[in-house]
Amino acid sequence: MRDRKKSRARKPNWLGKLLAMLPVSCALLYPVYLAAQLDTVEGDYVNAALPKAFHGLRVAYLSDIHAGTYFSQERVHSLVRRVNSLQPDLILLGGDYGEDSDGAVAFFAAQPGFHARYGVLGVMGNHDRTVPESNLQKLKEAMTRSGVIPLVNDVWTLEQEGKRLAIAGVDDIYNGYPDLEKAAFLSRGADFTIFLPHNPDLLPETYKMNGPLFYQLALCGHTHGGQVALFGHSLHSSAETGDRYRSGWYHEHGADILVSNGVGTSMLPVRLGARPQIHLLTLKCW
Repeated sequence: MRDRKKSRARKPNWLGKLLAMLPVSCALLYPVYLAAQLDTVEGDYVNAALPKAFHGLRVAYLSDIHAGTYFSQERVHSLVRRVNSLQPDLILLGGDYGEDSDGAVAFFAAQPGFHARYGVLGVMGNHDRTVPESNLQKLKEAMTRSGVIPLVNDVWTLEQEGKRLAIAGVDDIYNGYPDLEKAAFLSRGADFTIFLPHNPDLLPETYKMNGPLFYQLALCGHTHGGQVALFGHSLHSSAETGDRYRSGWYHEHGADILVSNGVGTSMLPVRLGARPQIHLLTLKCW
């Protein structure tokens, strides 16, 4: 009888150990879970400079998909369906479609097709501009075939009621060759300009240009909101400007700036304090 009691005492308490490990497991898995979520951030963007002709225009913006190892083709299809379901008038894509330039070409070759009333436009991110340089032309062709207008130091305009809305897109600041002067020249005469740099690090360069800013609203990605951010600060910033443009809305030199947390992840499939997001802005002039 005494021996059986000793035998029972030696048995490990698996339930107790499991319960003890549960908080640690949750803490480790939560960033992975969060990276797989996606918020749709909807809101009005009000600017008195916006012509009445574009009052109510619905603009979807998304960036940093990073399709590939950590963002499956199934998730790509789900993302496209979700954006299309918003029924936007314009879709603006902020770059970093794959993990490298080959992945970016593959993304547009396989994605089922974004649709918007007036058009879908996209710029290049640093991951889209990796070697070889010849992939830039391949990527532009793949985008065009999938119904997306590539903006590489180029401007696209929408005209309504005699007014012009310009979308100015430039090449990536680190792996490409952005031409701000060309973007400013081509958007000259527009009544309202939306600037699309992939990386907000390019914004200070526009402040150095002669004259007033050529844009009223800038939409940026790249930072992933810090991807892992504690108490509003990134553990590691991918931008040279650090947390200056980490996430959210800013106002500088008379222009409004939105920096998105983006959709996917880089390096590791984890997020903390920076939920994945897409945006739907309803432009209003009052």
